[in-house]
Amino acid sequence: MKKTPIQFLCFFAALVVLAFALSILQGRMNAIRYNDKLTDVDPLENAPPLVAFTSVALGGFRGLAADLLWLRSSAMQDEGKYYEMVQLADWIIKLQPRNTSSHAFLAWNMAYNVSVTFTSFEDRWRWVKRGIELIRDEGLALNPGDPELFRQLGWIYQHKMGKDLDDANRYYKTEFAKEMIRLFADYYGRWDELINAPTNEEKLRAALNGSNEFWRIINKYNYPNFAAFEQRFRELAVIPPDVKKELDELGIADTVEICLRYRWMTQKYRLDPAYLKKLNETFGELDYRLPEAHAIYWAEKGREQWTADKDKFKKLSCDRMIFQSLAAAFGTGRLVYLKKLEHLEMTPNIKIVDAVNRAYQEAWEQHGENTVGGAYGNFLVDAVVTLYKFGEKKKAEEYRKIGASYKRYGDRFTKYPLDEFVLKELAEDMKVASYPVAQGTVQSYLMNSYYQSAIGEEEVAGNYALIAKQLYDRYQKFVEGTEKRRALPSWKQMAKTSLEITKQRIPPVLAKELEAKRPKDGEVFIPEAKDIEAPEVK
Repeated sequence: MKKTPIQFLCFFAALVVLAFALSILQGRMNAIRYNDKLTDVDPLENAPPLVAFTSVALGGFRGLAADLLWLRSSAMQDEGKYYEMVQLADWIIKLQPRNTSSHAFLAWNMAYNVSVTFTSFEDRWRWVKRGIELIRDEGLALNPGDPELFRQLGWIYQHKMGKDLDDANRYYKTEFAKEMIRLFADYYGRWDELINAPTNEEKLRAALNGSNEFWRIINKYNYPNFAAFEQRFRELAVIPPDVKKELDELGIADTVEICLRYRWMTQKYRLDPAYLKKLNETFGELDYRLPEAHAIYWAEKGREQWTADKDKFKKLSCDRMIFQSLAAAFGTGRLVYLKKLEHLEMTPNIKIVDAVNRAYQEAWEQHGENTVGGAYGNFLVDAVVTLYKFGEKKKAEEYRKIGASYKRYGDRFTKYPLDEFVLKELAEDMKVASYPVAQGTVQSYLMNSYYQSAIGEEEVAGNYALIAKQLYDRYQKFVEGTEKRRALPSWKQMAKTSLEITKQRIPPVLAKELEAKRPKDGEVFIPEAKDIEAPEVK
């Protein structure tokens, strides 16, 4: 049957209307893609011809190019070509800048799978650090504020660096502590000053009342501009001595340095001093020279954004990261000694016990008893024992009663009075011999020994010291074969650390008595920023 002219006209009119509607719809779709940054059109730099061609010429076929690179990356890993993987990871991220799962997987692969293929702790640390940088420096640069990246970054801090599952974990913590000491220097804890610091060169000039003296001085010492001087500052971790002397004479050294440190914190490490202050107000004084505090920082940022029902599981994972990291920080969350910048030693941060308790209780209310109850019970036991060991018997009894108030735990907290409860749990803990428990137990007996010595009870002090040495030797024998991962610091170092902690915690008059009996030998506890060389990651 032949079509009539009228039918052709109707068909043509329908095509025109449809084309017009599609044009309008396409325009709106393009606007959405542009406004929401759903399409990436920036050409890749320094990419091989295949990547450049597929990303620029094929546009929407970037996914195909990324798949090819994923396959190539997997083959390179099998072949042990790890350094080539770094460049491939960079291209994959640029091809899929909004695919945060790609960033997370690549970072995890480097921090976990690739790192353990090396025997050298230094090499392992380079790959763990590269995994962190892949998320922090590159992933978050492309996706600022992405909660999934916050969560994944926090996980590396909590699990890879915070746990003792890797033989090199002590090395990771020590190297990370060095970085943080270099970063914060004498400004650690001076959050209000950092919050109000000049954030760029223009604001620094305003803070210096429009004076050009600072720029005159750095030019005098052959720094062509602010950027060159800032780079040198980060290499040294302090203002170069010759420049510092002249800035001090003008009374502007502090203003300059706080600007430089603020920029270093926020630009390189993406740490906001206002947020650090907020976390300390919420959880107590966290030690940001240790990985657990950074895990809390990123997990808190993640859970703040996961409020919808569909994100409930992700929020739970952040909640878990927070209360687990807080519990770890309570057990070993205060940096007290870094002997010759080689070995890290920590002590319990008992001041945050109430904050840890609140975090568990809030998680219980939100996610239910079955999700949190077991971990919370373990924390309450640890809290009672740790507080008791470090002389806080009243607080320990308070936490034993908290445990007794929950039906879930049966008679675990009521079967024995406080003293017997602690002795029983200590015996069980020393059988398991976890690093934090062993370290805290030995430290507590040493501290009791020094306290008794300060009040003149030398015989009692000797008994405490003997028990501490026996516990130390028993633990060291227990971990034979896994010393790199689980061994305690040397006995001499633990004795010095415990002595200094005791002096800080007892009344000044007793501290003087103890100092007279056991004077310092000149060693420093926490080194200064200038004493630590810039880390070199090849």
